[in-house]
Amino acid sequence: MNRGKRKGYPTIGDRVWIGINSAIVGKVTIGDDVLIAPNSFVNVDIPSHSVVFGNPCIIKHRDWATEGYVNNIAD
Repeated sequence: MNRGKRKGYPTIGDRVWIGINSAIVGKVTIGDDVLIAPNSFVNVDIPSHSVVFGNPCIIKHRDWATEGYVNNIAD
């Protein structure tokens, strides 16, 4: 699974909330303001302003996805 074009490690953007027991596998990019629900399996790039859930992951666009989840942001 972590071979070929996916060999490497994830790049995680700003204001990302990752739920418990989630797996982010390989060389994928997680954009800014992304909420990854608990027990999700992420093996594809996730655009900014998204909510991700499931296995395989389902991606839904949502402005301010992490509002109420990410606090104490240092600007």
